[in-house]
Amino acid sequence: MNTDSTPTQPLNLLPKSQIIFTVDIFQSGIAFGQHKLPEGHDPRDYYSLRVRDDSEVVRLRSRYSLHKQNPLHELERHLMRLSRQGLLRSATVYLGTTTDPFFPFEGKFDSSMRFLELFQRYTPGMLHVQTRSPLIVIAMPVFKRLGKNCAITLGLETPCDEAVARYTPGLPRVEERLKTARALRRFGIETNIQVSPLLPYGDWKGDAKNFAEILVENADHVYVQALTDGADTTERRIRGTSLAKKLAEDRKFHWLRPDTAAPLLQAIERLAPEKLCLPARRHLQDKQVEMFAA
Repeated sequence: MNTDSTPTQPLNLLPKSQIIFTVDIFQSGIAFGQHKLPEGHDPRDYYSLRVRDDSEVVRLRSRYSLHKQNPLHELERHLMRLSRQGLLRSATVYLGTTTDPFFPFEGKFDSSMRFLELFQRYTPGMLHVQTRSPLIVIAMPVFKRLGKNCAITLGLETPCDEAVARYTPGLPRVEERLKTARALRRFGIETNIQVSPLLPYGDWKGDAKNFAEILVENADHVYVQALTDGADTTERRIRGTSLAKKLAEDRKFHWLRPDTAAPLLQAIERLAPEKLCLPARRHLQDKQVEMFAA
């Protein structure tokens, strides 16, 4: 049990140490990353889709293998390698961690659609597609065919369009993203909402319930993360971002605290605590058992 005042998000299945694969699309090519997730850690803490001015992007990019020529071929080569090694069926792949695969539209959408079609041929155990773009609905037939091997995560940092315009200018409006979530769920596609980083939504405590109700109503699972966890490395990283500067300029100091998410998490826990849990991926567990049995 935590000794501080910030509730943790309950996990119904803490993953064992595993390898996570990440795919990010840049205008200069495609980046394929391989990372080790420590045992008992929530992968969402590490692989959530970042906001665009996050300086973490530069650091992460340096750990990736960036392919500038024929990115589709390079992704296929990586997936074929995993398949030959017998790892693909139990692999977890995140499409969109440092860059949004569907936003902005220019130079990304066509590439992302081709990559998704490739995942139909080389289907990993779990493909997480992360975006803030309503354009993802165009790919719903692909997601439907991938079935239980695919989940969509939509970023929604605040329910207030004023906050979107101020702190994340250029991102889609709140209602556009919520309509996207509803459309995906109606189509039978697992749809999760990522609130990371959590941005102002009105009164820190008084309006938490309203935001929680929106999240619970529109998502299968919800992940909430404050802008900072209070660690020195995190504080140094965010200090120079335009997001942190704007929050300080607006005297929104609550939103710069590591316990920012506490009221919202508590409100979600009261409404639907199961939506804060990591979903149990039974088909992945079965694949792992098969591998050990073989």
